[in-house]
Amino acid sequence: MMHKICPRCGSKRVKWIIPQNWSQFVCYDCDYTGPIIEGNDELAEEIHENYLESLKESEDEADE
Repeated sequence: MMHKICPRCGSKRVKWIIPQNWSQFVCYDCDYTGPIIEGNDELAEEIHENYLESLKESEDEADE
């Protein structure tokens, strides 16, 4: 089954925010604003894992 998902974090908690501009969505998990993608649960999980990994790397770099 295909879902609208956030391209940054893989969340399905996205909402269309501007009716006049069909490509503007907001993600309620990572505050991403912009176009979204459609994908299945497997793709959403892969994106989410990569997102968490990138957050961890950012924290590690900030600690140095």
